[in-house]
Amino acid sequence: MTTPAPIRYRVVHETVYHYSSQVSSSRQIAHLTPRETPWQQLVSHRLTADPAASERSEGVDYFGNRYVSFFVEEPHVELTVRAESEVVVASQRISADTASPRWEESVVERGAWGPGLDMEIEQYRTPSPTIPMLPRARAYAMPSFIPGRPWLAAMLDLTCRIKEEFVYDTEATTVETGVFKVLDEKRGVCQDYAHLMLSCLRSLGIAARYVSGYVLNRPRGDAARLTGADASHAWVAAHCPGLGWVPFDPTNGKLADQEFVTLGWGREFLDVTPLRGVVLGSATQQLSVAVSVTPLPAPAAAARA
Repeated sequence: MTTPAPIRYRVVHETVYHYSSQVSSSRQIAHLTPRETPWQQLVSHRLTADPAASERSEGVDYFGNRYVSFFVEEPHVELTVRAESEVVVASQRISADTASPRWEESVVERGAWGPGLDMEIEQYRTPSPTIPMLPRARAYAMPSFIPGRPWLAAMLDLTCRIKEEFVYDTEATTVETGVFKVLDEKRGVCQDYAHLMLSCLRSLGIAARYVSGYVLNRPRGDAARLTGADASHAWVAAHCPGLGWVPFDPTNGKLADQEFVTLGWGREFLDVTPLRGVVLGSATQQLSVAVSVTPLPAPAAAARA
């Protein structure tokens, strides 16, 4: 199979906070810098705020994601944060027919940790604050994970079932919505789909992490428009012996490959929230977000192999 050529994208992510009255100041933490990975090269990145920040610092969090912390001390009734990035994304070279071991070989049961386990993997096998390990989630996953089934086939079956059996509904949930409610109502957005899939996999003993980023919102050729465009997107990466971390998008029922731009990853949404912060003042706020992902002419340099 011929490996597709790397694709260069320009990503613009603009967030606007509208306040009901003037606030005195604002302090924000942004996870808006695309992550450098073996398949993704960061060409350029620029983050601006209006009003301008009087203090700014950058760092790397526990999970290896870059972040920017900034403080706006000028009183304001509106805050605009704009991130502009260019990245080159190569194929991760995983397809539906890639050979994989039996799914049981990826499982480590709770309490079975011992010498030699890779804690970089094992930390994604345990529950996190908003993603519990639920018997209901395990029961939902089990029809996909029949004994002896190849890992990739089982994962893709669960990914497609979530897309087919749940309704994408931007009004049904909030960032605080739990997996229980998503299972009950079978409605939600990409964050909910990812949290549900993570609960399913971790309840089975499979290591899986939450991935934050973007999905191409201008399909090429006859490709169908993917759900979750025009905003931040979320998907799941699960660990398979011999294959490493493999990305799945339950919102669109597919493997996540070159249409996806990775911002970062963690245990759940709260670890990699694109933008969060506090303001000094008693105002209420309205939030608007606009995202564009635009393919550019052939890259001058390919992503690292």
